[in-house]
Amino acid sequence: MVDPLLLAGYLCSRLCHDLVGPVGAVVNGAELLSDAGDDEELREQSVDLLGESAEELSGRLRFFRIAFGAVSDETTIGREEFFTTLNTMVRGRRIAAEIQGELADVVRSEARFAYLMVLIGVDCLPRGGRMVLRSDGRGGAGGGWEIEMSGLRCGLPEAHGDLLAGKDAEVEARTAPTAFVLALARAAGRALTVASDEDSVTLALA
Repeated sequence: MVDPLLLAGYLCSRLCHDLVGPVGAVVNGAELLSDAGDDEELREQSVDLLGESAEELSGRLRFFRIAFGAVSDETTIGREEFFTTLNTMVRGRRIAAEIQGELADVVRSEARFAYLMVLIGVDCLPRGGRMVLRSDGRGGAGGGWEIEMSGLRCGLPEAHGDLLAGKDAEVEARTAPTAFVLALARAAGRALTVASDEDSVTLALA
């Protein structure tokens, strides 16, 4: 098992890595706006950039608050909010995400499992593709999740695969979500498994 303090540090590193892009875009938008002067077209472009970047940053912060933060089984989020926040992490990566089947309100502890699995899934699609999320429809504690990724050169990175296979692999910022979700699953008496074939990977939590 990875040292908890070391894992916390890697999770922080992963969070910062995924927030640098939208934060930088907000800064660029502010700089463009300050340089626009009387150029109305440039001002409009700057305001659009600021709005889009701020929206993406806000969405990613909501995502990481659930994925990495403390949660309670008693609090829930609606299906639309659950998917909108999830979609923040795949937007701009040429990944089309969807939910199949019935899914009502989702307790935050279950949303955390799903979001951590999404972070693994994103790394399986370096050239974009399709991500399909399925659940048992309950959205409650102890429910099951399945995420299927498919696309050109879709594959589970070796570092993630070693951790999922129970090997004594070194954890880094990129694989910290995998180590975290495995620790959470063990604590809950659950199992995260992976299956793959040509151009597709499926993660399942039961």
